[in-house]
Amino acid sequence: MSTRNRSNPYQTQAVLSASPEQLVVKLYDLGIGACHRDDRYKLRAVLKELISSLDLDKGGELAGRLYALYVFCMEQSTDGDLQAVADLLEGLREAFREVAAQSARAA
Repeated sequence: MSTRNRSNPYQTQAVLSASPEQLVVKLYDLGIGACHRDDRYKLRAVLKELISSLDLDKGGELAGRLYALYVFCMEQSTDGDLQAVADLLEGLREAFREVAAQSARAA
């Protein structure tokens, strides 16, 4: 019997207890991994999730800039340079890791 489709209870708990910032970091990790595996389908799925998570009304200029970056990455995911996308997502991941760490310390 395949365990591939079974949910890992530890992963499920990690997602359920994660902050929004930590969830974004997890999405970046998935996107970066997809770039390194040349999995453009998975990368586009991650980028769609990142785009849908933006609140352009409340997020102001930062949300607009992230939206533009995600759209650029989406365009590159079609037939562009996945290393450039991975590099961009790695930089964003580090920024969100810092925000997540600051949020955790403040809580």
